Amino acid sequence: MPYAMIIHQNPTDNKNHDYYHFHFEFYPPYRTQNKLKYLAGCELGAGTFINDTLPEEKAAELRKLR
Repeated sequence: MPYAMIIHQNPTDNKNHDYYHFHFEFYPPYRTQNKLKYLAGCELGAGTFINDTLPEEKAAELRKLR
C-alpha cells in the first residue's frame, strides 16, 4: 500500500524557531476511487485540502455561470 511521505523543514524566514524541527511524517491513503473523499496524506501534512477535480470540468462549470 502506498503511503504519503511528508517532509517538514525549519521555516526559512530567518527568525528563531527553536521549537521547530526537521522531520518526516508518513500517512496512509484514506480514500479510494469508489469511496467518499477523505483527506489524503499530502493534505494532512500540508494542512490543506486539495480539490481533485479535472480543470476542464471546473472550467465548464464556470462557463455555465456567465
